[in-house]
Amino acid sequence: MRITLLTVPARGDTEPFVALAVRLKEAGHQVKLAARPDFASLAAQYDLEFAPLGNPYQPFIAGAAEASAIGSGHLLNQIRYGLKQRRFVTEGLHQDALRAAQGSEAIIYKYPWITGHTVAEKLGVACAPAMLLPLIPTREFPSFMLGRGIDRGQLLNQLFWRVPNELVWQGLRWDDTRLRRQLGLRPRLIRRHPRPPEQRRDMPVFCAWSPTVLPRPADWPEHVSVTGYWFLDPPSDWQPPAELLRFLEDGSPPVSVGFGSMASDDRQATMRLVLEALEMSCQRAVLLSGWGGFGAGGDLPKHVFGAEGLPHSWLFPRMAAVVHHGGAGTTAAGLRSGVPSVLVPFLADQPSWARVVHALGAGPPAIPFQALTANRLADAIREAVTNPAMRQRAAAIAKEIRAEDGVGRAIELFLQYVASFA
Repeated sequence: MRITLLTVPARGDTEPFVALAVRLKEAGHQVKLAARPDFASLAAQYDLEFAPLGNPYQPFIAGAAEASAIGSGHLLNQIRYGLKQRRFVTEGLHQDALRAAQGSEAIIYKYPWITGHTVAEKLGVACAPAMLLPLIPTREFPSFMLGRGIDRGQLLNQLFWRVPNELVWQGLRWDDTRLRRQLGLRPRLIRRHPRPPEQRRDMPVFCAWSPTVLPRPADWPEHVSVTGYWFLDPPSDWQPPAELLRFLEDGSPPVSVGFGSMASDDRQATMRLVLEALEMSCQRAVLLSGWGGFGAGGDLPKHVFGAEGLPHSWLFPRMAAVVHHGGAGTTAAGLRSGVPSVLVPFLADQPSWARVVHALGAGPPAIPFQALTANRLADAIREAVTNPAMRQRAAAIAKEIRAEDGVGRAIELFLQYVASFA
């Protein structure tokens, strides 16, 4: 089949779809990955057909740091910056998605970006949404986007789903309505229907995380499947830098520290804090600057190795512990590695994933970035590196995750649905 995969915005939202594209291509399908232009080179590494969606995303992240919309933790700052940059973020996005999907026989799109469903409806082809974090209401836990994952009982859990879901729905519906009118389709309801098109009884919904980490709630519809993570391993010809190999051989396993695309408005202050924590905890480290630019462009001590980015699936298992921001993809890689994770969440779903990791026994209590100090980070790193029970638990969870085949399960369910689609 000719299958198009649609995803936005950042790397953590793109790599799982690359993993899916690779497996679909290996199975003989003609696959096109449509994502932000930033990821054209990533698709090329796996010899995938690629279509850019809208503007590059990295400038948006860089601007968010300068506007204190990330590191400050202030929700109003984040909303204000998002509204200010709305035109840049959405410019060309929906028309590019429609162009990318032309000729497709099936579409898989990142939930809740309902443009994927609208495009499939216009083309008359089968589609299915995939979510990387829980976005379907349940009584078993509150919204991952609000409430920091704290279980407040069934009634309050349900209440904590309503506000963020309605806000997300209204934000997406605005652009979707314009697209649907252009395509001659009836606009969606103003209020979010309890059972939107993405949750129809005959359409599968894929939850790309491990049931070992977050089991499927009993009150979810039957067609919602927790498939297991969609992991992307390095290309077969990838080789680690020789300097990094020498660094790893020169001493005990280091700690990996990186905050992905998250950044504060004072990167150097964050850098000084991290280096102080490493010295206090007597640890070597590999610093990953990522899109947030953490640790980039500065002189590092001999016990610290700096890199813009490295494949987590290769790096993390070689570490004594991993310190990260708690994004869904990085959290998954940390749990798969078999070593403890120290989470420093910034915003959105990250505090919820941090609570999950700690509840599993695979890491110490999270330290919100806004409350991060050298002492607190040093204490958390020491516990992660030296606590035998935590290390054993992290290894046991990793063994269960590695036994799962999330990509394979999703493909199996999707092909069954497409075969019955009419």
